[in-house]
Amino acid sequence: MANTLAEATYRLARELGIVTEGIATGGSVTTLIDTNDLTQVDDYWNGASLWVLRDSAEAAAAPEGEFAIVSDFVASTDTLSLRNVAAGTGDALTAAAAAGDRYALGKKRYPLHTLISKVNQALIEMGTMPITDTTTIDTASAQTEYSLPIAANMDLREVWLQTITGDANDNRWQPIHNWTIQKSATGTADLLMLPMQYPTTRDVKLVYMDTHPALDDHGDKISEHVHLSRVVMEATVLCLLWRKQKVGAGDPTLNEQLNFYLGPEVGGLSKVDKVRIRYPIRTPMAHRRFLVVGQRVAEDEFYTPPAP
Repeated sequence: MANTLAEATYRLARELGIVTEGIATGGSVTTLIDTNDLTQVDDYWNGASLWVLRDSAEAAAAPEGEFAIVSDFVASTDTLSLRNVAAGTGDALTAAAAAGDRYALGKKRYPLHTLISKVNQALIEMGTMPITDTTTIDTASAQTEYSLPIAANMDLREVWLQTITGDANDNRWQPIHNWTIQKSATGTADLLMLPMQYPTTRDVKLVYMDTHPALDDHGDKISEHVHLSRVVMEATVLCLLWRKQKVGAGDPTLNEQLNFYLGPEVGGLSKVDKVRIRYPIRTPMAHRRFLVVGQRVAEDEFYTPPAP
């Protein structure tokens, strides 16, 4: 799995020590069957989290990379009934679980909704970070002014132009310089003023500073500017604190676990301190103006002069 919400919650559950893995022997979009390893009593897995880690054909096909909640476990048939995380009803997976699919179960001590919540909280508490948007603006004919997404109003850092279309893996992004912003009324989109007209239907990539957008679906991606190891470490501490608040002194191992992550090690730094230092969030400088003294700056190769 890529750095998606599903991967983050799975790694978080592993860090918390609540994961058991197995190989399915069958299933559907609402069930998973394992006649080899699901030997527990009825209802043992009720409320657990399930992740499909690898599809049987190793083709990265659905339901690989998806998660669900276990609503019921029937021991006599070795069957987990699955519930859709977001809607609560309907198909839990986008494709049927099949024999040979590798899966993981997370015990209900840390429910999937809590894991999702703490991943999001960890990302928010990291503060602002570079956010990349390639879908809001497409170039249009005879146009140099475009509405920004409202989130980009405060701190736009970079603007890029797609120079090759038709190949998602080869956009040949080129930086646009000399752009400016025209402010609008509070709560409405500012205008991005480009220095010239560009060919139509080209994506414009915006890089701006903002808090991480909320993640809800299994396939929602974590920003490439944030290392997944840091997300997992920060979210682990948040889960432990949540659990401590929930059970109080009822779980004597919680203080030991928290001290493992937050207690000082050699050099006085904790594990959390070290992962923050090792994986900082690097932010781009804002580049709006481009000036070369003593020579003319060549016009962009895409610029078409207006007809006389």
